Amino acid sequence: MIGVYQIRKGKSYGITLVELLISLSIFFVIISMVPIVFSIWVKPESSGLVYEEKILFMNQLKLDFRSSDYFWTNVNETILYFNRPSDQATIQYELYQDKVRRRVNKSGHEVFLQNVSKLEVRAVHNGVEVKIQGIDGLNYEKLIIHPRYAFISNDDE
Repeated sequence: MIGVYQIRKGKSYGITLVELLISLSIFFVIISMVPIVFSIWVKPESSGLVYEEKILFMNQLKLDFRSSDYFWTNVNETILYFNRPSDQATIQYELYQDKVRRRVNKSGHEVFLQNVSKLEVRAVHNGVEVKIQGIDGLNYEKLIIHPRYAFISNDDE
């Protein structure tokens, strides 16, 4: 009579613990190489302006700009200055290396936009026109309307 458990002699169909450990080790070595190979095949994103960064930059600029009483630009029209009435601070947006940064009272370094080759701010009849050129050559323009238009002529800062 054959019992519940059969003992098989001769050829074994199971695997030993050593075989299992060796096969898992080989599997993990192969899996650990996948990200390295994948990073070689995948090209990095464009080094130009990122859409989300442009939108966030413009929204922050609008928020600061519209809460100010007056604004001005430098002679070259590359830096935008405006006051903050709550504490009489002067806020400036300027191009620094390949970044557009925000400074308060000529101190600090808050980066708002990266991969920029040119920033141009020009006062127009009811606000300011902002032109940004990315290092990839693409341009982005936006007109920001000032609710209480008060432009001070260019100064030599």
